[in-house]
Amino acid sequence: MRMRRMLSGGEGYYHVISRITGQQFLMNAEEKDVLMRSMFNVAIFSGVEILTFALMDNHFHLLVKVPRAHEVDEAELLKKMRVLYGDTKTDRILHDWDTWDKRGLSFKVEAAKEALRRRMFDLSQFCKTLKETYSMSYNYRHTHVGTIWGSRFKSVLLSPDYRTLMTVGSYIDLNPVRAGAVEEASAYRWNGYGTALRGNTLSRNGLCTMVAMAYLKRKVAYDTALTAYESAMQGFIETPAKEEPAATSVRPSLRKKTEKPKEAQTFVSKQVARELAEGGKLSLFAMLRCKVRYFSQGLAVGPAAFVREVIGKLTPTKDTASRCDCCDEIELFTARRLRGDGKVSVPKGRVA
Repeated sequence: MRMRRMLSGGEGYYHVISRITGQQFLMNAEEKDVLMRSMFNVAIFSGVEILTFALMDNHFHLLVKVPRAHEVDEAELLKKMRVLYGDTKTDRILHDWDTWDKRGLSFKVEAAKEALRRRMFDLSQFCKTLKETYSMSYNYRHTHVGTIWGSRFKSVLLSPDYRTLMTVGSYIDLNPVRAGAVEEASAYRWNGYGTALRGNTLSRNGLCTMVAMAYLKRKVAYDTALTAYESAMQGFIETPAKEEPAATSVRPSLRKKTEKPKEAQTFVSKQVARELAEGGKLSLFAMLRCKVRYFSQGLAVGPAAFVREVIGKLTPTKDTASRCDCCDEIELFTARRLRGDGKVSVPKGRVA
């Protein structure tokens, strides 16, 4: 039985991963464009915020915020339906509802509306709707039958703090760099960082939400968020500000962008692999450019106190908070001990 990974309060942050069945490489440029449009439309319908993402050839990564549920009135429901279904299908649904009302079947109308509302503010329903919406589109365009997705999506509950979200967000946006698809995350067309640079409003809002955690969840300007996020991807995640920002343009306490990591912004696969083999620790800059199983296969990731709370409230097991021990520059813990080797794997033959 799958464990529910939501703490009390209703709001949660998750790293979500889902793969194409059989690890097939179905997602070419056109398909990624279609999936990205579906992703944003389903997010608007579901009330889920996409903080960042990476759409790859055979899988996707999402960093999402699932807010507390609230009442959705008739006007908001109609607006969300038009985003998800489009005007033609929505008008057809409304016509059916009107017909039911005239026949004295108003209870069917209310049941249909409640069924739609139950699909909102819920991670499982969001993922189900996204994958079903895209599958139907893919099958129609390619005369394909059946699902294109493999097993059920994976999700890792994340601590709602600045350091955790910025680390996992950067890790997600650097996925195409690790895969060798691009040399810089900014060059990729289907990740949160790249689309934010290209002017996507929802992607920019996602970056602002992550950085706002340093300011007690107050809104921050996009330029502020971009500066902080670019520094995080370079391995600089400073201690979050405790006080609220002033009314003027205020930026987090960050290193100057001209400062470079000691390894001179280079990632040499052989050197990093040798460091791990010898029991050494990676810099945050290097760790973000490796495949880190802690971020995708644990039950929860965050500070020790958060992980212990998750263990106490959500797990019937005897798991303990285990530190992600591949890097000393940031303290993150996971609620599941990963067995065997390969907790961190290094892309081969690459210098970045």
